[in-house]
Amino acid sequence: MTIDAVVSLPTVFISSDYNPLYRLNTLPIKAVAFDVWNTLLDIGIAFNQLAYVASTKLGIDMHSINKSIIKAYNSAKRLRRYSNLDGFQIVVESQKILANELGIDVDTVMQIIDEAFSTVDINSLPFNDTKEILKILRRVGFKMGIIGNTLFWNSIYTRRILKQLEILDYMDVVLFSDELRINKPDRRIFLQFSKEIDIEPDYIAYVGDSIVEDVGGALSTGMKAIYVDRNRREKIILKDIGIAIITNLLEVVDAIDAF
Repeated sequence: MTIDAVVSLPTVFISSDYNPLYRLNTLPIKAVAFDVWNTLLDIGIAFNQLAYVASTKLGIDMHSINKSIIKAYNSAKRLRRYSNLDGFQIVVESQKILANELGIDVDTVMQIIDEAFSTVDINSLPFNDTKEILKILRRVGFKMGIIGNTLFWNSIYTRRILKQLEILDYMDVVLFSDELRINKPDRRIFLQFSKEIDIEPDYIAYVGDSIVEDVGGALSTGMKAIYVDRNRREKIILKDIGIAIITNLLEVVDAIDAF
């Protein structure tokens, strides 16, 4: 029986022991928040498009460009973690790091970013389970939102893609680090989400792909943390400490049910 069929049946015919989706309405979790890149959207595809545009524009082979992008990305993430730069400043500094790695100026980097996001096939960006889990959670009645960090490009590009993909239609609250000038894992951005969605942190589950930025930040406020590791074979749910490690987004349902 498909999930659609189960959810659409009248409540009276569904046993609480038959399907965990039925029990979600009675569980403590009332809202689910998501990271964006490498959680809902594949950053590898975005980087590949950046590399393609940069390679065409600069006359450098894509393999070399890709290596430079990854090196700059890792350097920028370290800078964000160990500096006091806010969410807006880190975007500016990360663009400088990328420009230095590519041997170009920041204006050219911004042109490459703009062209890449104007030409990328947006339908290739979401993971194949992204829309499905959002539909399930909305159908059951959860509030949902986004808490996202920004590097290389500001959140206007990410918002545009999320809107075009109709992912924003599922979201009640959307927060980005460059707009609030607060980076994950700073607990303030998670607490701001709690305030805006009007639900206490204890009743929110946060889903992301970073142990430090997502799991650490969520747990620091009392939220439940769901870590997505698509390379794992089996999920792990540690109910007592409010952590789940899942292999795909559809297992968010199992994590919420266990919490």
